[in-house]
Amino acid sequence: MIKHIVCWKLVNRTEPLEENADALAIREALHGLRGKIPGLVHLEVGFDCSGKETAGDIVLYTEFDSREALALYQHHPLHVEVGGTVRPRTCERRMIDYEV
Repeated sequence: MIKHIVCWKLVNRTEPLEENADALAIREALHGLRGKIPGLVHLEVGFDCSGKETAGDIVLYTEFDSREALALYQHHPLHVEVGGTVRPRTCERRMIDYEV
């Protein structure tokens, strides 16, 4: 199993994040991937609740069957489409992939 985690900072951050239009649009777009990409077995989206300057604003936590499934996800048309929602609303991105 591969875990793929991505963390973003928003361009226009307002509090609370649960009421931020950009954060909500990103969460909705990412949730739209559930059940639509082969090998994507789990997807969660969360908003930071720490309020710390060093924290990201939004996190995506996903699990894939295999490295191959993650590779297919990266180029899947639905994933590429979601990037069009995420990229203009974010100014920083960090990610990690690891195998368990």
